[in-house]
Amino acid sequence: MKNILLLMITCIFTGLSYTANSQMIKGKVINERGFAAANISVKFTNKANTIITNKDGSFKIMATKLPDTLVFSAEGYEPYKVVVTEKTVADTDFSVVLLTKREKGRKGYPSSEPLTSTDLLAVASDGMGVASGIYEGGSGKSYSGTGVRGKSSSVPSAYTRYSSSSYSDKKIYYTPDSSIMVDGQNNYATKLLTAGEVNDFTKWKMWEDFSENDFKLYANNWKLYVNQRYCVQIQNKNKYAAVGVYVYLLDAVTKDTVWRAVTDNTGKAELWANIGEANKKKNDYIIVCKGSTVTITKPYLFQEGINRIELNTECTTNNKVEIAFVVDATGSMGDEIEYLKLELEDVLTKTFEKYNNLEFRAASVFYRDLGEEYVTKHIDFNSDLLKVLNFIKLQRAEAGGDMPEAVDAALETALDSLSWSTDARTKIMFLILDAPPHSEAQQKMYYLIQKAAAMGIRVVPVVCSGADKNTEFMMRSIALATNGTYLFLTDHSGVGKAHIQPTTDSYHVELLNDILPRIIQQMVFVNNCTTEQQKEPFIKVDNNILKVKASPNPTKGNITITTNKPLKDLFIADFTGKILMKIPVNAKQTTWNINIAHYPAGTYVIRYVTTNNEWGASKIVLVH
Repeated sequence: MKNILLLMITCIFTGLSYTANSQMIKGKVINERGFAAANISVKFTNKANTIITNKDGSFKIMATKLPDTLVFSAEGYEPYKVVVTEKTVADTDFSVVLLTKREKGRKGYPSSEPLTSTDLLAVASDGMGVASGIYEGGSGKSYSGTGVRGKSSSVPSAYTRYSSSSYSDKKIYYTPDSSIMVDGQNNYATKLLTAGEVNDFTKWKMWEDFSENDFKLYANNWKLYVNQRYCVQIQNKNKYAAVGVYVYLLDAVTKDTVWRAVTDNTGKAELWANIGEANKKKNDYIIVCKGSTVTITKPYLFQEGINRIELNTECTTNNKVEIAFVVDATGSMGDEIEYLKLELEDVLTKTFEKYNNLEFRAASVFYRDLGEEYVTKHIDFNSDLLKVLNFIKLQRAEAGGDMPEAVDAALETALDSLSWSTDARTKIMFLILDAPPHSEAQQKMYYLIQKAAAMGIRVVPVVCSGADKNTEFMMRSIALATNGTYLFLTDHSGVGKAHIQPTTDSYHVELLNDILPRIIQQMVFVNNCTTEQQKEPFIKVDNNILKVKASPNPTKGNITITTNKPLKDLFIADFTGKILMKIPVNAKQTTWNINIAHYPAGTYVIRYVTTNNEWGASKIVLVH
């Protein structure tokens, strides 16, 4: 009897303990059209109990331990997981938006099977590959077949193209290293959209030539000339990159600000002169930066060298990171926006999880055109990712479609209505669109580009199907002016209409689901002010085909570069691929002695071009 009584008391206290530790989570599930989602299964991972949402989409479920993960699933919907915390319990407006299942995008490939490199080759052979950009090569008259997906641009015959081979035996490049998966169990149809990148900072001479030839008409139409470049490297007294420093290009006579920028995660700022003028005359400028009494009285244009300032400050790091997605929601985007919503959900979720040691905030702006249901709508920066994702998933593409759209209104909203921090280490704006702004917005666009650069916001356009060369030029110019990079979707996913090929010599096809996290990582990474060598998030570097060697490695500055064959070109670049210096070469030279001690500590890339026009690369570590 005594044992039975003790057992009863134990059970009672156990039950009381369970009740005391348990917390009720209340919420609502809605679909991407904004309606209540009934009959949705809601359960915690590794728990047996499952509840079903009511007709109004509401649910209640008891949590015994927080944090925990809720799983939402139902036939016809993409399954979704949400990490719930004490904050969720207190949220009276806790809701989850579920996306309907996406259809497969690649013709002939079941959604449950991976798309591998072999499949990519097959896609090329059935009319979507070599003709539309799966190879390394862009558009230009030196190629006999630049693509059936839109008009190619001509390239001046005097320009030397750097490519892996002639068009007839063009190598096919596919990335990432792993298989391209269309996951039928977790995030159906994520890792589906394919994309490429053109970072004109990595091939600056090529951009200069294209600006004077292929893009000259568009530059004159927009009165936008992103050519007169002054690159500034700022570092602290510890020889590490100084991040978040305001840098100014001033008129030497009037002291008026010509351009303002903010140093990025590598300590570099890009300043521009005469960006709104066709006149390329070199005026007298000076460069100054906040926190320093140093004035560069005769700054170098980029082709002459990099301007350097050393601050008398200690190395410090800031953990704030802000990312905004600005998305064209006009009708012409309807073929891709539904897949983009799924990709953005996946990318943002993984990004927040990966960088949980940083203060990440996300925001979003969607826009259409004048006279439509709305011109812009937005959600401000929020550390609660679920709020931002719900906003994104509720958007849809409608109206518009007359090519020019209210891009200027979208940028204005993004710059003025979103609460960007003044001291974040990284501020990125992904601008996803398929059409340029209206021509009458020319002056406003110039002002907005200048403002974004002054705020330290790096604009990364993502150009979708249906875009033209006018759009490409504008977006690449914005990317350069704001220290960003240019992304574009490709035909290889089978999603959307035809995608224009970029005017460039080469590019790699990647998954959008891989390229976005890579860009974020490259722009977020900051050296932590220690002598311990860190692993920088490198761009996709070429193989060291000639076994170029640099010694000593690591180095304190002086290095000797040796090759077994002469080179055509030789460069030093940072881990993002941005070229820092061009090293003179001659026809028979195979050894070079250079000094890179004036750069911040970190890993750099020796990039070279062989006499057969093949790119190669080797890494060198600089320590101070």
